[in-house]
Amino acid sequence: MDIRNNFSILVVDDEKNLLENLYNFLKDKGFKKIYTAKTLKESRFKLANFKIDLIVLDLMLPDGSGFDLLKELRNNSDIAVIILSALDGIDDRKEGFENKADDYLVKPFFPDELLWRIDAILRRSKKIRNDEKIKLGNVIFDKTKGILVKNSEEITLTAKQFKILSYLAENINMIVSIDKILDNIWEDAYGYENTLITHIYRIREKLEDNPRDPKILITIKGLGYKLVKEDE
Repeated sequence: MDIRNNFSILVVDDEKNLLENLYNFLKDKGFKKIYTAKTLKESRFKLANFKIDLIVLDLMLPDGSGFDLLKELRNNSDIAVIILSALDGIDDRKEGFENKADDYLVKPFFPDELLWRIDAILRRSKKIRNDEKIKLGNVIFDKTKGILVKNSEEITLTAKQFKILSYLAENINMIVSIDKILDNIWEDAYGYENTLITHIYRIREKLEDNPRDPKILITIKGLGYKLVKEDE
């Protein structure tokens, strides 16, 4: 698969032989950008300094649990994560998927099975790659960087702003109810409506020419919000 050439993978595991074997296996299968890490600290360094498309993540690491890294990532990132662990209990798997892991593979494993799962994610990634930058009026929402670009100026988003905007972008040109946004962002529709209104206005300040007369992130009275993308 030619698209493997530009698909970057970070393999996180404290087993030296496993890291070396997976590195060589993935190289042989056509992946060119493969990074490895043995600890959470090293993983964070690689994530901060390299563009990573997918992480193969062990859970039992010398300086903590892989779940900690997964939770950190899901605060502001949708990087694909395949958990690769000797922990095979149902509670471990449940925790992995509850924290939005894309897949969970138990050791010992067949390398080809891991490859099939990576390829499945790669195919999905190829389909959505064109949507990583969304043009909203005269603003570009760059989902990979978590920023807006307006008049060539990069505008940062908070983690909550990014999550709200990403969720609305997944439902572009569709009305999304307040309850659905609350459930998706806070996992609880009770008590956060005023907080959501504040976040929406702050997003509009960054997104709209006139936040008091929004044209892109609009309120549908009595129903919810809609992120508007005009046909190009």
